[in-house]
Amino acid sequence: MPSLFIVMLGGRHARANTEVHDVVLAVGESLEAVYPQLKQAWFAEPQGLHIDAWAQINGIEFEGVNYQLQFSHAAPAQDEKKLYLINLGGYDPREFGELHRYVLVVAQNEIVAKVKGKQHFAAHWHKQHTDRVLEVDDCLAIDQVHGHFVQLVQGEFANNRWENTYLSI
Repeated sequence: MPSLFIVMLGGRHARANTEVHDVVLAVGESLEAVYPQLKQAWFAEPQGLHIDAWAQINGIEFEGVNYQLQFSHAAPAQDEKKLYLINLGGYDPREFGELHRYVLVVAQNEIVAKVKGKQHFAAHWHKQHTDRVLEVDDCLAIDQVHGHFVQLVQGEFANNRWENTYLSI
């Protein structure tokens, strides 16, 4: 059964001084099976492309309700709840650079998703703000990935898996 993969890709870009990163979504049976999707989505140099973190998502428990992720070739109804990926950013006065936290929320629309996502800011961050994630300000609706519509169906689901690691692809 396919899963949703959320992958933090890292690599080099000709105009960057340091390594750059992007979050890419893919659908497949295993992490290795989605490598072609990840490579196709990468915007920079293919040499040195790697994974810094990844998650295999089969479902989400949100606000006390379990939702399975199911994939279909048919679009869900407009009024159905969607899964959103929220990219939160902020600063810790003891560290250099912007810190990020990625959270998944279930909501009826982007406005509600942003409100729910902002509840997950780290308490010690200063100057909290929300960044652009892919093509939507503050949050990304995960409603279609690699030709598959993503549907949330109430019910139990196989365990999700999250890993911070370095994997060359």
